[in-house]
Amino acid sequence: MDDEKNKSEIINLTVNTVFETLRKNGFEIKEKKTTFQQTEQLLYLMPQLKESINHNKKLIEELKKFGIVKKPSGKGAHVVPDNTYGRMNEDELVEKKINDLLQRNHIINSQIKWVNGILNDFRKEKYFIIIELKYFDHKNREEIAEYLKCDVKTVDRNKNSLINRLKILFFPNNSIDELGC
Repeated sequence: MDDEKNKSEIINLTVNTVFETLRKNGFEIKEKKTTFQQTEQLLYLMPQLKESINHNKKLIEELKKFGIVKKPSGKGAHVVPDNTYGRMNEDELVEKKINDLLQRNHIINSQIKWVNGILNDFRKEKYFIIIELKYFDHKNREEIAEYLKCDVKTVDRNKNSLINRLKILFFPNNSIDELGC
């Protein structure tokens, strides 16, 4: 029982970290969504999370190459006032910002691996391709039905079934709360 509670706490912390990381990277996440909606949103954001890692890598390279771009000020060592980092000289600030970006990438990468680990358990299912086509390739219901040579209702039914199963793994506590237990 304690193992299940610990797993649940780790999952919730991980999911909260994913959403906090998304918020910090400018992605708007509104509250009060059902676990079904949260699961869909998480899946839609997976490609953007991967892009975020690449963006942070580019920022790191720019910081290493150019340092902090700022307007020249008076004499002496450049000290950059920054509410986040306190007063640091440019080298310290560059190092701190690089470390923050590396840490952010580590967290995002961990979240991607966590989501992919859950998704991997479903990849052998006949209709898992619906998840990839809809959420990663942004295909609509009709395009997916045409690709699979099936009815749109089949796409909807199987997509909903998969999302309902995934939501329990992504958001276990919220799923139980929605049941009113």
